[in-house]
Amino acid sequence: MGDAAPQSRKGGSIVPAEIQQRRRFLDLSDEDLECLSRLKPLVAKRAAEVVERFYERLFQYPMLRDMLGDEDQVARLKKVQGNYIISLTEGRLDQQYLEDRLRIGRAHERIGLQPQWYMGAYGILLDELCPIIAEHFGPERQGEASRACLALNKLMNLDTQIVLHAYFGTRQQKAVEKSEQLAAVGELAASIAHEVRNPLAGMKGALEVLRHHLDAEPSRAEIADELLAQIERLENLVRDLLTYARPRPLSRQPVELHHLLDRVVRMVRETDGGSSLTWHRKYTGDVDKILGDPQQLEQVFLNLLQNAIQATEGGDSLTISTERRDKRIEIAFQDTGKGISRSDMERIFQPFFTTRHRGSGLGLAIVQKIVQRHGGDIRMASVEGEGTTAIVSLPGEKID
Repeated sequence: MGDAAPQSRKGGSIVPAEIQQRRRFLDLSDEDLECLSRLKPLVAKRAAEVVERFYERLFQYPMLRDMLGDEDQVARLKKVQGNYIISLTEGRLDQQYLEDRLRIGRAHERIGLQPQWYMGAYGILLDELCPIIAEHFGPERQGEASRACLALNKLMNLDTQIVLHAYFGTRQQKAVEKSEQLAAVGELAASIAHEVRNPLAGMKGALEVLRHHLDAEPSRAEIADELLAQIERLENLVRDLLTYARPRPLSRQPVELHHLLDRVVRMVRETDGGSSLTWHRKYTGDVDKILGDPQQLEQVFLNLLQNAIQATEGGDSLTISTERRDKRIEIAFQDTGKGISRSDMERIFQPFFTTRHRGSGLGLAIVQKIVQRHGGDIRMASVEGEGTTAIVSLPGEKID
């Protein structure tokens, strides 16, 4: 059910032959389009009031109200929406119609408007237009009103298909381009990291020798210590670059999950900030061993716990829980810290994105890559000012 045509054309493009295929599937006939075209004077006359009621319903949802923008932007959108409503009665499915609908889908993807919202918006428009059509025909012509509303529903279903085609086609294209860019950046970063690592090691060794002879000169020793600290930062960045760009192969073996989590907790509890938190562990007895690389899973858990500690203050709490869901194991790390802003949430897994002054911005990107290579996924939920929850989901086939 759907398209036999390839989906690889730029930006979710579509050819006229596919429109005909979709029309046949929806049983959208020329008679349906003619029926709608006879309603154009009525719809053009009532379009403005339909638009006002439409936006009244949208404004009930704060997220949509914020996304729609200021008054000038809303005024422009209302005008566009009015033109769209009238276009439903123009009785044409030409190239211009197609390009207009594709442009809508690409615009929705660009501003981040999720499909459930604009699919629901089509339903709102039908709710507003069908009573107007029924009123126009009157009780004695209910059959004609029903046929007109059915024709409108078919056409808006076609619009929905085209908009979704453009939305997901554009998203897929962006994902491919991003993947190619990240691969190129990763290779470049790995090459640079290899070139930098040996000189750093030489500088560090030389400074350590000099530092040994500066105990009697505190001011110069302090400078040497700062240089050593900065070299260590560079070494950590080089390590993260190599880990992200050229990850080690997985060495899968049975791992006692709760023991691994306990060991990581012991490692971080006494670090800066960790000792002032209230720690909770909620392990389910149905989780024992999982199949994975213990060192790389340790890196995942360590990074997530360190992030949680850095986002909390004294008196906050951090809860680690495990749960079996069908054939998956979920490990949740929940803190009551400062949370993450909505804009940052969209970027937290992007390489080199960080809100910390000394961070490399690769920690969560590495975590995501390790989890995905284990056949799992990671998701984050956060409320600014209330805290963050990171949930790692891994394959959970029981191991004897």
